[in-house]
Formats: sequence, C-alpha cells, structure tokens
Amino acid sequence: MNAGTRAELAYEEVKRLVLSGAIAPGQRLDPVKLGAELSAGVTPVREALLRLAGERVVEMRKNTGFHLPVMTEVMLMDLYRWNFEVLRLAVASPTWKYSDDDTRRIPANAANDAASLFAAIAQKSARPEITAQIASANDRLMVARSAEAQVLGDRRSEIKTIISATQHPRSTLTGELRKYHSRRLSNARKLVTSIYKISDRSDNTSENL
Repeated sequence: MNAGTRAELAYEEVKRLVLSGAIAPGQRLDPVKLGAELSAGVTPVREALLRLAGERVVEMRKNTGFHLPVMTEVMLMDLYRWNFEVLRLAVASPTWKYSDDDTRRIPANAANDAASLFAAIAQKSARPEITAQIASANDRLMVARSAEAQVLGDRRSEIKTIISATQHPRSTLTGELRKYHSRRLSNARKLVTSIYKISDRSDNTSENL
C-alpha cells in the first residue's frame, strides 16, 4: 500500500470516528492515541486531522493541538441557518431543476435522508460552490441529525413533504425548507444537550483520544 492510499484510508477512518458522535464536542484529539485506536500511523492520522481542520470538522488550538469543536446552542443555530441559506440559493439558481427520477434515488435511511436530499438539491443548482457548502454542512450537522431522532422523533414526514415540494413552484419548496429549519432552531437547546448525551452513551469514547 503506497503512502497516498494510507493517507486516504486514515482520513476516511478518522473522519468516520469524529463524525460518529463517539467523541464529545470539545475533546482533544491526540494523533498518537487515534493512530493506536485505528491501527494507523501517526503521520497519516495527523495529516487527516489537518485536512479535517481545513474542512472545519475539527479545530486546531494553539498549544493544545486538535480538538472537536465545542457545540453550543448559538453555534448550532448558526449552522442550521447557514444550511437553509445555501439551500435557498440553490433553489433560486436559474439552472435549478428537479425530477421524479431524482426523488426515487433518495435513500430511506432516517439518519441520512436530509443529507442525501439536501445534497441532491444542491447538485441540481449546477453551482459547484453551493454543492461543496452543503456537503460541508452535512458533515458538520451529522451528529446533530442523530440527536434529532431523540428530540424530534420521526422526521420522515418532513423529508417526504420537502420531496413533494420539489415538484411545485420554488416558493413552495423554499417555504418547506424554512419550516424544516425553523423547527430545529426552536429546539436547538435540546439538540445540543442530546449531542453531548450521544457521546456519553458511546462505549468508544475515551479521554483525550
């Protein structure tokens, strides 16, 4: 296995772990301990963390190294608002178009429904920057969407409503996207509490990974 392959595998494994919710927000990420946990070398793990820092999935602090970003109510609300604004731009794009074939490709996995649907909406804008921003938001909201299952319950009806709205005027779709995000903004405090509980429940969490 060449160095490029090892680096890519390490990146995928480190990203999977930090997005799983197993590590509490704010916790330090030690490349040595992460490497041992993932059976990977320290160098590719460190490179993976640097790459994830560039993607804002992790952060690098002066003197203390890599950490998962702390999640607060204000931060989560800002991220939900940003996600809505980018989707709104996607729908407003002159090139935006959605079809029945696209909706049939949306998977039925409850945790990933929103991520898949929003990625599809962004791609239909034919604007690479919008697609990239939604991909980034999907990563950074992954744990929050797991928390949504605990706080908001079954969200499939919301997703079905948004999918249905793609076949209507853009204003209808924008309105449904606004409702979806407003519900989460109203429950942001409960969602943050649940995010921290997810890491508390995980058997994979260890101090200073």
